[in-house]
Amino acid sequence: MPENKVYLTFGRHERYGDDTAIMREDMLAAYQTGILLGTILPPCATVYHSPLARAAETARFEALGMRCDNLIETDFLTEDTPKFTIQKFINGLLQNTDDTVQYYHFVTHLPVVEKLGMPFLAAGDVCLLTADNWAEMLAENFETQLLHKPTIPSEILRHFDFADYNSLTADEIYRILNKQTSLHN
Repeated sequence: MPENKVYLTFGRHERYGDDTAIMREDMLAAYQTGILLGTILPPCATVYHSPLARAAETARFEALGMRCDNLIETDFLTEDTPKFTIQKFINGLLQNTDDTVQYYHFVTHLPVVEKLGMPFLAAGDVCLLTADNWAEMLAENFETQLLHKPTIPSEILRHFDFADYNSLTADEIYRILNKQTSLHN
């Protein structure tokens, strides 16, 4: 991606899990999404997410994959938030962003994405908005690209003993992935 552009990504949370906020395989998929975003985009300044558990967990794993330490929970990204309120939140953020920041990521829900007029996102998909600068992004002069949920590569799967995989908690899976991420830095 060109260095002189700015980017927003809106990701839909992963699927519900039986005993976790999102399904275990979707934690790995969210991590892989983060790796993809971290590879094709400049460093992410902040990952904003809904407080609902499935969105918070998706954001946590995506942020780990993209190596973004700044996660902020906000009620402005919940399903029942009115369109005007969502837009006011995002516009306020962008109006106060300086030229050193090129990229923000949002993890939210399908109703929010629909209210913002973006294409349909299946669980784990991401919509990428690209503009020349933040003023152009605010004026909605941006290009839109749909990024589908990536498959989980075998190099991530090999870190898990699948006999024990179903008993791992979200925090244990996060620690295993975090350890692998740290080894590759």
